[in-house]
Amino acid sequence: MAEKAKILNTGYIREQNTSEIMRCVRKYGPISRAEIGDKTSISRSTVTRVVNHLIAEGLLEECDVLETIRGRHPVNVDIRSDALSAFGVNISKNHLSIVLTDLKTKILDKTRISIKSLSSSEELICFIENEILRMIGERGLDRGRILGIGIGAPGLVDSENGVINDFALGGKMLGIPLKRELEKRLELKVSLDNNCNTWLFGESWSGYAVDQPDTLFVLSSEGVGCGILRHGEICRELNHRAAGLGHISVNMHGERCRCGNRGCVETYCSTDMIERKAEELLEVYRRNGIPGPQLEGPLTYREVARLVDEGDGLFVPILTEAACAMGCGLVSLINLYSPKLVILSGTLFDASNFYCKTVLREVRGRLSAGVLLPEFRRRNVSDPLFEIGAATTILHELF
Repeated sequence: MAEKAKILNTGYIREQNTSEIMRCVRKYGPISRAEIGDKTSISRSTVTRVVNHLIAEGLLEECDVLETIRGRHPVNVDIRSDALSAFGVNISKNHLSIVLTDLKTKILDKTRISIKSLSSSEELICFIENEILRMIGERGLDRGRILGIGIGAPGLVDSENGVINDFALGGKMLGIPLKRELEKRLELKVSLDNNCNTWLFGESWSGYAVDQPDTLFVLSSEGVGCGILRHGEICRELNHRAAGLGHISVNMHGERCRCGNRGCVETYCSTDMIERKAEELLEVYRRNGIPGPQLEGPLTYREVARLVDEGDGLFVPILTEAACAMGCGLVSLINLYSPKLVILSGTLFDASNFYCKTVLREVRGRLSAGVLLPEFRRRNVSDPLFEIGAATTILHELF
């Protein structure tokens, strides 16, 4: 193990060649200096100079040492994972989770709490503050080696000013300057973004989108959200106004949405809405003395999905309607942005193969002529990419 890392010279990192070399090593490491030059088209002498400086700064380390007749000769370099750390925070409708990661996004510590146990924005901010202070203290972290705190939250997020401008959290954080408050209390840099964007950061860092700069991420659980990676950059317009996937209107005469419009995708494709419609249908059966399906527990979305996937036809129309609405909304974004990859995540996709297949069938049938069908991949919502992605919104500044 190399000697303890020195305090980072952040000015040096800002050089374009340095950032490009760091990105190359992060993506392909362990990698030799010669291979770095080949992949980046940076001259061999510049690569050697920059790599040697980054080793001195404690950000890179030599590895894969070979024994030769002339002695030990280090041939490869890699990111030094313990050089720096960052915190990732994910705020959802039901839970708040915090992770501490190293420079390779390995999770070093984590905590999770039900957000319903926090009665106010002050309690929520205090919980984040206290948990981060606990992790810093228990691990003896040098604050000079902590890059900052990345936070993902649902709904409309003003990432520039660090404010949540949406009722997605029941109004608990509406208009609260979360970024400013945490920076003042913890004296660490804080970034705030929509959690679909933070998930995409995680996917582009170490997930499905590592080599795919044009990616659409879709989240469908209690609500519907999306993030777009276009030419390798997060497209933020969708999350700064009510024009994201969840609020694309697919039925002008549909139910009133919380955004004020009618027939939005979210009025069909949320767990709450599907559970409500399923309960209403069961109530009709009860009133008419018709036996309903054999339930294994409360009538949650997962129970509805299980029954449909096992061949019970009662709730098929409800899931079909939801899947068709999702497919219509997706087609609008695919026609507009032409992503090469679409990542589907959230409870609706996780719990039902029928729902996924129906969404894909709807997309295939509605795509405009000449628009290529993107690759579709499913990602389980329990994967920690919300938190890791939030941390990478801070880490990516090095790369």
